[in-house]
Amino acid sequence: MATSRWRRLLTLGTLMLSGIASCWAMPSDKPPFYQVQWQGKTAYLLGSIHIGRADFYPMPAQIETALSKAKGLVLEIDLSKIDGRTLLQQYAMADKSKGLDWQSRDTQTLETMEKYCIGKVSLCQSLQSFAPWLQATQVNLFRYKDLGYSAEYGVDMQFLGRATNMPVFELETAQSQFEMLSSFNSQTQWAMVRDAINLPDDELLELISAWRSGDETALDGLMQEQFAEQGGDEMLDKILWQRNHTMADGIIKLLGAESIQAPLFVVVGAGHVVGDKSVVQRLKQAGAKVTACWQEVCE
Repeated sequence: MATSRWRRLLTLGTLMLSGIASCWAMPSDKPPFYQVQWQGKTAYLLGSIHIGRADFYPMPAQIETALSKAKGLVLEIDLSKIDGRTLLQQYAMADKSKGLDWQSRDTQTLETMEKYCIGKVSLCQSLQSFAPWLQATQVNLFRYKDLGYSAEYGVDMQFLGRATNMPVFELETAQSQFEMLSSFNSQTQWAMVRDAINLPDDELLELISAWRSGDETALDGLMQEQFAEQGGDEMLDKILWQRNHTMADGIIKLLGAESIQAPLFVVVGAGHVVGDKSVVQRLKQAGAKVTACWQEVCE
């Protein structure tokens, strides 16, 4: 179950519309879902993944009902407002001075990519001008696409496409996410690329199964396993723990704002809502009442 730290980030934690499919989600689907109550106001909190498939939608009735009642949608970032060109130029281009260009690949990465790029010449050529963290993102998305999953059906993308009659609020900014991802050194970033290439398909699917079934213990383990194995305390802190503080504080701030109507519907990566340093735990520590909706009755 050694799921790569980078793949967990992309799928469960951060980053990038079509209509809702006509078939219902599987009856067994129970992705992490909570009710948050703070000073007389309510929010619903859904742990999401950023890739998906048509049969994820509509989501279980309890989630769909909560979304239908919402007066505002809260996302990590509002994907419709990203200035992609500026962010790419500032944070995501290959930089020889930092060891992030194609020629600076270490021997292990070079061997891994040479094997992967056989038969994928166009894809690999298109990656060369970007920083390794973004190369890893693209490889990851292409691998999930081959398995039948796409960012188009990611939970945040789908729900944003439906938020036509309600305000959309951000807990972070796209710039802060790009800045965070680009802050890792060349060794870590090239490791992201190797992880994106090497992970077996069955482990990619295992991650999705844990999310759909709401197995929070498995999700937490999947998020932390490789961080520890690869000395990833810095990555774990930056990608999850620091951002969990920011997200929890943001939810409390939105609920406390007199000008913002409730209930709110909050969507963040599932990796942020599991574990002892999660957004859920931060909200409880701040004094909010948090109810796990698959275990107790949510209003």
